[in-house]
Amino acid sequence: MSSDNQKPGHAAMALLALGVVFGDIGTSPLYAFEAALSMAGAGSAVGVASLILWTVFLVVTIKYAAIVMRADYHGEGGIFALMALLRTSGKSWAAGGFLTAMVVFGAAMLLGDGAITPAISVLSAVEGLAAVHPGWGHFSLPAAVVILTALFCIQRLGTGRLGGVFGPVMLLWFLCLAAIGAVQIARFPGVLRALDPREGIHLLATAGWGAWAILGAVVLAVTGAEALYADLGHFGRKPILRAWRFVVFPALILNYLGQAALVLRHPDAAQNPNLFFLLIPEGAPRAALVILATLATVIASQALISAVFSLASQAMDLGFLPRFFVQHTSTSIRGQIYIPLVNFLLGSVCLFLVVAFRNSAALANAYGIAVTCAMAVTSVAFGAVLFSRGILPTWQAAALTAGLLCLDLPLFGACLTKLFEGGFVPVLLAIALGAVMLTWRRGRLLIRRTMKFGTVSVEELGRRLEGGEFQRVEGTEIFVVRRPNPEHAVACILEQNRRVKVLGRQLVILLLDPEWENPSENLGEVKVSAHDGGLWVVRGAHGYMAEPDVPSMMKKAADQSGGKFQIDPEDSFFVIARELIVSCPEKLMPFWQRHLFAFMSRNVVPGPHYLNIPPDRLIIYTWLLRL
Repeated sequence: MSSDNQKPGHAAMALLALGVVFGDIGTSPLYAFEAALSMAGAGSAVGVASLILWTVFLVVTIKYAAIVMRADYHGEGGIFALMALLRTSGKSWAAGGFLTAMVVFGAAMLLGDGAITPAISVLSAVEGLAAVHPGWGHFSLPAAVVILTALFCIQRLGTGRLGGVFGPVMLLWFLCLAAIGAVQIARFPGVLRALDPREGIHLLATAGWGAWAILGAVVLAVTGAEALYADLGHFGRKPILRAWRFVVFPALILNYLGQAALVLRHPDAAQNPNLFFLLIPEGAPRAALVILATLATVIASQALISAVFSLASQAMDLGFLPRFFVQHTSTSIRGQIYIPLVNFLLGSVCLFLVVAFRNSAALANAYGIAVTCAMAVTSVAFGAVLFSRGILPTWQAAALTAGLLCLDLPLFGACLTKLFEGGFVPVLLAIALGAVMLTWRRGRLLIRRTMKFGTVSVEELGRRLEGGEFQRVEGTEIFVVRRPNPEHAVACILEQNRRVKVLGRQLVILLLDPEWENPSENLGEVKVSAHDGGLWVVRGAHGYMAEPDVPSMMKKAADQSGGKFQIDPEDSFFVIARELIVSCPEKLMPFWQRHLFAFMSRNVVPGPHYLNIPPDRLIIYTWLLRL
């Protein structure tokens, strides 16, 4: 875990962002131009370059950098951050079933894309071995497997440390992109007419139905845009924008123009699958470029991996995924996290795809659908945020949303042409992930509804305790609830009484309330309120860096109460209820969903081991619920 106590300066943060956020979009020159040119023909190099440049400008610079990235939730970005903004807007329609399902599916698409991006990025780089020596091509697959395995193994170091290592490498990569592109432009300055958007429009207008295939390949140049937004919480908006405006975007422009200039000078280069590496003249150290490209594509995978961590964390906060163990790797930036289980599952799927598809050309057909779908969903959700929060007048919000969709829907439609050529892979992954997330959310909502049935308020429970309705014994029972919801704890107390017919003389409801901004575990923010019948409610705030130390929190509550609230550690027990769903004849959930949720519930780690509760002071009971 990082021990940094001060946030780095903007320049340092921008360098770190280069190593984490921009790897995906920064390595797109390796394959995007060549893929689009193969669809359009060598004579369309200027038109292809124009399409790519203006697509990158409109999608990344305008849509994300200038517009969408302004919408964050406690510094976090991505689709789920937009959903959190919708939920807190106060509008009932904003959290409706259709909008929720659409956002979940878009997020699931991006999560699935997190497995495809590392595979195609690394494969496309190591395939450059064939450009160095024809006999080395068969080493590409095993090299990709080894590199990806190592990449997922080092994720535990955290994005801050990885950015510190990867940032300088990516800076060198972007400088290299700019330099080799500029050399080719200098040799054929006529390529600069690609800066005229009419060149790209003319290409699409004259390509007929082939325009969809060309546009589907152009999408490869912006596949890192959604990850850029999802990674917002790792570094913040300003460092990301500085890195984009002053380093990444200029380097991409120069390199794409350079590739077009090379093809205009040597049309036969368009038939070479290693077009990018031909920017280095024969006899020059191409092996060095292959090595640098391999390093860059390894780092490119980091953009989606870190985005997946962010999305998974947000999904847990919103109740769409079980609460996995999350390791915060920075004391200065809350969004820098590592989730071991998600890393293992993502790495396993990624390696499976590499072995199954075996080359980047085959994977390219599976690439694009996921991220363009997520981009379109982001536009819809962003528009819903504008409407629900009244940020803009209705007509302006509608016009802006329509404009964003005019960018996204053609790209998504173009990618759909590859659905049956490998594009079904991310769709199937998204359907599976979406079903899991919606099932978990539905099950948890039903659990809360079931637990609230027949329960009472904290005040009413105190009056019943004071009236002697329950049998009491000496000692303190502390009911720990990982959400600021006292009614949930009241339901647990009543269930405890139903089972054992006795309650402690002193009952404490401990509500753990995570603090969004402060990384410290011991914030001192403990509030104690007394109720009748020896019932106490303690609200304990804790920082995001680590799970709370529950015994220390109770001691702090006793100290702050001025002697009114006393805890004897030797006569106190902590109670945690674990809900478990069992199949039953009722039809509140479909058969498949009921069993899926039951399976997930049985296999979720309850988590009290990292609340620092002594094992001999802990009581866990399983609450069987019928759905």
